[in-house]
Amino acid sequence: MNHAEEAQGAFHVFSSRNDSLSPKGRRIFFVSMLAVSLTVATAWALQGAWYVLPFALIEMVVLSGALVIVERHADDCESISIDGDRVLVERRERGRVSRHCFDRHWVHVVVRESGKYGQYGLAMRSHGREVCFGAFLSDEQRRHLVAELRKRLRDY
Repeated sequence: MNHAEEAQGAFHVFSSRNDSLSPKGRRIFFVSMLAVSLTVATAWALQGAWYVLPFALIEMVVLSGALVIVERHADDCESISIDGDRVLVERRERGRVSRHCFDRHWVHVVVRESGKYGQYGLAMRSHGREVCFGAFLSDEQRRHLVAELRKRLRDY
């Protein structure tokens, strides 16, 4: 959980990806890897092992593809706000923002174990609508958030 705040009974939680490299850092990383890989591949090609060069180029294409995917998801985030009778769940994924508003009296926090590593799947559910959240949280942070949300939804 990156950020939680309370003001006059309101509750807000914001979480985002752990983006360890900035866009500039990713570019510097890619250029340095490209320089090292092509330098080594060229040295081997000059020694007669020319077939190393195409594989180095393929490696760089795959690396650039992976970095593009990381860049597309760098701004992904989630937030949950409880203010009065309203519970608002917002998600940003690949630049698209979705907002789901629930009535505080009817919404339930749903927890289910999912995945082969036992990660929790969290959702807010009300009147047949369900919105998943908690993708950027650790299992311990999810458990803490579920307890806090259930307390705040119950104690209104």
